[in-house]
Amino acid sequence: MSTKKSGEKSTKLVYEFVIVVLLLVIIILCVIIMNKRNNPDPIIKVTPTPEPTGTISTEEPTQTPKPTVTPYELVEYKGRIEHIFFHSLIAFPELAFTQTDKKALVTSTWFKDFVTVSEFKKILQALYNDGYMLINANDIFEERTVDGVKRYEVKTFLFPKNKKPLIMSFDDTNYYSNKLGYGTVDKLILDDKGKVVTYTRMKDGREIISDDNEYIPIIDKFVEEHPDFSFNGAKGMICLTGFDGILGYRTHRDSPNRESEIEKVKPIVKALKDTGWYFASHSYKHDAMAGYNVAQMRDCAQKFKNEVTPLIGETKIYVYPFGSWKTGEVQDILYKEFGFTYFCSVGVNYYIKTRADMNYILFQDRANIDGWTLVRNGHLLEKYKDWGTPRFPSMIVDDIYNEEERGISRQEAMEIYSEMDNS
Repeated sequence: MSTKKSGEKSTKLVYEFVIVVLLLVIIILCVIIMNKRNNPDPIIKVTPTPEPTGTISTEEPTQTPKPTVTPYELVEYKGRIEHIFFHSLIAFPELAFTQTDKKALVTSTWFKDFVTVSEFKKILQALYNDGYMLINANDIFEERTVDGVKRYEVKTFLFPKNKKPLIMSFDDTNYYSNKLGYGTVDKLILDDKGKVVTYTRMKDGREIISDDNEYIPIIDKFVEEHPDFSFNGAKGMICLTGFDGILGYRTHRDSPNRESEIEKVKPIVKALKDTGWYFASHSYKHDAMAGYNVAQMRDCAQKFKNEVTPLIGETKIYVYPFGSWKTGEVQDILYKEFGFTYFCSVGVNYYIKTRADMNYILFQDRANIDGWTLVRNGHLLEKYKDWGTPRFPSMIVDDIYNEEERGISRQEAMEIYSEMDNS
C-alpha cells in the first residue's frame, strides 16, 4: 500500500514539474514576442568595407558610447582656410579597376578621379590627426561695401583654439545613369531611422544597402564619434549638376518619371540639410566653361535655377566643372544675373582671393584628392609651396594608397605617368 502511495506521489510531482516548465516557456515566449514588437530588427544591414563583394552583413552594429564634447575656447581666426574636394567614393573596387592593361588602368576616369572607401577613411583620420575641423563654406565670407562697391571677402571669425578650419566638397553626387555599375553606389536613400545611407543594385540582382560605402554616411559616423571634427555641426558641400537628376533620382526635365522622382528625393535633401550638409551649383550641364559664350552660360544657369534650385534651395556657391573658367562677360552672368558670389575652381596648391577682375567675388581653388594626386602630387599635400609650413603632415600617400584594391603599385603607376610625360 505504501508503495502505491509513493508511486502516486512521484507521478504527481512529475506532472507539477512539467506544468511549471510549460508555464516558464510560455512566459519566456511572451517576453520575446513583446520585445520583438518594441525593438524590430533593423531594415538596414551594413556592408563592412573589408568585404569587397559588398555582401550585406547580418551582424548588428556595436553601439559606440556617444563621446562627450569638451567646451571650445574660441579665438579670432585669421589663418588659411583649406578646401579639398573628392568625387563619390569607389565602393566596389572590383568593378572600377578592371583593366588588365596597366596604362589603360591608370589613365581611366575611375583610377584618376576617385578614391576608394578605405583610402577615404585613412584621409579622414589623417585630417583629424592634423587638427582640422569641418566648417560650412557659407560661414567664411561676407559682403562688404567699399567706396560704393560690393566686395566678397573672407571674414574674421571665432574658431576653436588649436583647430584649423577645413571645407570639404564633393563633386557630381548625381550618380549619372551612364556610370552606374562601375564601382560607385547607385543612389542615396533613408533607412528606417531616417539616416542617409546608400542603395546599389548589383549586376547579379543583389541589392546592397549600406552606411559604409559613400562619403556622406562615413562622415556622419566619423563626426558622431569625433564631434570635435565639426564646427557648429558642419559636414560637407555637395556639388550638383542637373542634366541627369540629383542624388541618384532622375529629376531632370526629360525624365519620364520626373514628378515621382522629385517626391522621392525631397526627404533625402531635407535629411542632408538637417544634419549639416549643404549644396552648391556645379553647373547644369557639366561642360568646360572656358569655352562658353554668353548664351550658353545663361541657358546653363537658368536650367539649374529652374530644375535644381527648387529642390536644394538657394546657394551662393558656384563650382566650375573641371575647374574650367574665364573672366569677362560670360562669367559676369553668374554673378549679375544669378547671384553667385563665391566661386571654386581646382588647384592642388592653396589659393583664395577677392578678384577685382571678376566683380570682387571670392575665388578659391580646391585641392583635388584623387588617384592622380595620390600618385603624383602627394608632396604638395604634405607641405605648402614654401616647403616650410606643414599642410596635411599626416596625409602620407604611401600609407593611404591601396595597391591591392587598385591593382597596381603606386610606384608603377608613377612610372607610367612619367613615361607618358616624356613621350
